[in-house]
Amino acid sequence: MIDVFKRYQSGLRLTDLYPLRADKKCACGCGRKLPPRKRRWATPSCQENAVVTFFIVKGDNYVIRDKVFERDNGYCRGCGVYSTNWQADHIIPVFLGGSACGLDNFQTLCDCCHKDKTYNDSHHKTISSHAVCMLDSLVEKDFVPISCEFPKQSIEIQSRGFTTSPVLTT
Repeated sequence: MIDVFKRYQSGLRLTDLYPLRADKKCACGCGRKLPPRKRRWATPSCQENAVVTFFIVKGDNYVIRDKVFERDNGYCRGCGVYSTNWQADHIIPVFLGGSACGLDNFQTLCDCCHKDKTYNDSHHKTISSHAVCMLDSLVEKDFVPISCEFPKQSIEIQSRGFTTSPVLTT
């Protein structure tokens, strides 16, 4: 259904992310009880937020750029400069499983910062999970988990000075 290594989630439906709930609560996850004669959303704002999140997870560039600009106001998160030529950058790159995430995995980057980040991301050193296990005794245990969450699942990448394949949890 969702492939976190693909930029666009073709075939994904709103009902895949927000199925009807047997407990008669809002499908968006807000916890509100559904009003009489309602099947999925407790309020119009629940529906609007769910639809926007769905299009972001699906990979709709227009919605992603609109919401990232609304949040960041066109200022680069790398250098802080305002730019009319900016990129909606995946913080966790797609090739590491950073696709199909919510808005929290996107940032505004100017063209220069985006080129630098893309170069650095594509030239990182990866090691196998077997090597990580072997090195665990040599590496300090303090690491920073980076998560990317949306309604059904999350992606976690643990940074210990090197990059490992993401662990998909449901």
